Amino acid sequence: MKVVLFHHLQKGNAPEVARKVCLALHRNGMEVWADLRCLGLLGDMSFICYAPFLEAVQDADVAVAIGGDGTILHCARHVVGTKAKLLGINTGRLGFLASMEPDQIGEIARLQTGDYRVSKRMLLRGKVLDKTGTCLRELTALNDIVISRNFSRVIEFTVSRNNVVLGEYRADGVIFSTPTGSTAYALSAGGPIIEPEFSCIEMTLICPHSLSARPILFSPESRLCVSLQEQDVRDVYISADGAPPICLDAYHRMEIYRSPHEISLIDLSGNTFFDSLNRKMMQSLKGESEKEKVTKWEKKSDTPQSWN
Repeated sequence: MKVVLFHHLQKGNAPEVARKVCLALHRNGMEVWADLRCLGLLGDMSFICYAPFLEAVQDADVAVAIGGDGTILHCARHVVGTKAKLLGINTGRLGFLASMEPDQIGEIARLQTGDYRVSKRMLLRGKVLDKTGTCLRELTALNDIVISRNFSRVIEFTVSRNNVVLGEYRADGVIFSTPTGSTAYALSAGGPIIEPEFSCIEMTLICPHSLSARPILFSPESRLCVSLQEQDVRDVYISADGAPPICLDAYHRMEIYRSPHEISLIDLSGNTFFDSLNRKMMQSLKGESEKEKVTKWEKKSDTPQSWN
């Protein structure tokens, strides 16, 4: 089994975790690959093979992303179109897309035996078209595609579904998300939580200038189109999964639809989606343990209170 590492070298304890993961993979008879940029960190481990990640992942069985949700999303973009399954190990804050924490690295041996669950996740495809219909840019997203403006300025735009106009909107922007992305930016904007194996496209407006605007769920076969209604368009951008944004012009149209590809996420935790939701979305900021919280409370209790 070929396993290739993808990790954020500056993300917390990611370098230390990467070394432990490599040793665990090697001890369990798996072939370990890493990007050439990791030579300085992992060069003393002679069993590791090196190649650019995009090259190594083409025939890999598993890609292991070590970092936060941003790192996992970045890795997912490179895994699309390959046979590799994606395993996330969280060294960030929330790590909602990760199924393992650094203290669970011993579980990685189950990759060799196939003792794990695979969750198939739909992706979104986005296209930026000019006025002739020529595709200028393509985007792929596991979480969401966002159209927004700098400095919280309102955008006026029209949304169509399968060539039928749904409505004209005034808002700070709009989020098109997958079920996986429903617990990310869309949730903060007031969207619903959707089970990740469910297939649909969610549209959530960002701060709409309306009393009646609500999130909408579309069938996965829907083809959505966004047209800007302003002649003087400035500082309007489109971005997929938080990647560097693309600046839009007044004559651009954006198409959003289901990608023909899927991502296979490996789950070694054994928890259900709602277990993870309750544990990760309801917890306080990661890094503050129960013991630390009690200590803070005790210190606060020992401080004399003023009743004036």
